[in-house]
Amino acid sequence: MALQETDKLLCRRAVKEWYPWYVVQELEEQGGCSYTLLVSLSDNRSTTSTEYRRLIVQIRPAQYALDLSIAQTATATYVSLAPSIRALDLKLPQHLYAYEMERMPGTPLSRLLPRTSALGRDMENKQERLIKSFATFIAQGWDSTSKPGPTERKRRADSPMEDTSSMLLQCTGKVGSSLLHRLEKLSEQLPDARLRQRANTTLKRVKALHEYPIVLNHGDLIPSNILIDEETWNIIGIVDWAEAEYLPFGTCLYGLELLLGYPTSISLSSSHSKHNTSHTSRAQMFTYFDNAPHLREVFWKYLFEMAPEIEARQEHVQIMRDVGVLLWYGYAWDDGAIDRVVNDADDGVEVGCLRAFLNAA
Repeated sequence: MALQETDKLLCRRAVKEWYPWYVVQELEEQGGCSYTLLVSLSDNRSTTSTEYRRLIVQIRPAQYALDLSIAQTATATYVSLAPSIRALDLKLPQHLYAYEMERMPGTPLSRLLPRTSALGRDMENKQERLIKSFATFIAQGWDSTSKPGPTERKRRADSPMEDTSSMLLQCTGKVGSSLLHRLEKLSEQLPDARLRQRANTTLKRVKALHEYPIVLNHGDLIPSNILIDEETWNIIGIVDWAEAEYLPFGTCLYGLELLLGYPTSISLSSSHSKHNTSHTSRAQMFTYFDNAPHLREVFWKYLFEMAPEIEARQEHVQIMRDVGVLLWYGYAWDDGAIDRVVNDADDGVEVGCLRAFLNAA
């Protein structure tokens, strides 16, 4: 957030006044859109109260303010995995907002995922448990489809109403309300012909699909937002629901790919005979674990066991999986703007993930 130290001090002081009997300190891992504080009991004080048992306070600027109705839906839909959140009426500088959140247990998966493709049997067993746990999380979203979703559509200049199915009329968020426009832009501007063709094919398939479940999808399902039990490798928490939206079921399945491998880079050397010079550059790519095909089979098998109705619609779920891959890796973040299509020169990691994830489908 680029907060000045004086503003950070004022934020910590305001939080400390709100929780006078607790120690307030910066959380070790900070996000780019918030300033997060840990609120914990001091060593010399104990309590039986459950009100403040495990808390963090997150400070956010207005452009990254949380939608509390989305947070409440996340808690109701993904029971025990999404943290409860409430707004705090603190006097903060720079028109900042404060939110109290349940501090979820577990370790960020990003700290534990291996960085080698060949794995031992113990790690493979842990990965299978992780994948089954992820399938359970996805199935909870499917189970929520019987509940009424949003019906009001917000008109946007970049999201024309014509040629829009009743399904997409329910997608009113920043990404969902412009989903077709975004896919069209990707089909025209992605950095190579094969990616542009894939975006165009996906766009046509989405337009042809009129009845399909809309659910709350996590907006940044990356390993650092997935908390697991270090012993079992079961998922016990999903954090950072700030970018969550109502989108077609399966849009967040790009998150599965991130459990099956890791980003890498390789050196590329080129020579120029005219000047007798050579140049070395780095190419970004995504490397899958050797057992990734097996883990993918485990995911789908277990998902069908958890929610048998999905099996008959697997083809449609795969389409929405591609939509998620294209939207989350086809657009650069750019401080939250998410309106610039990625390119090889500036967004090597994203383009590398696009090529790997779409090839894997």
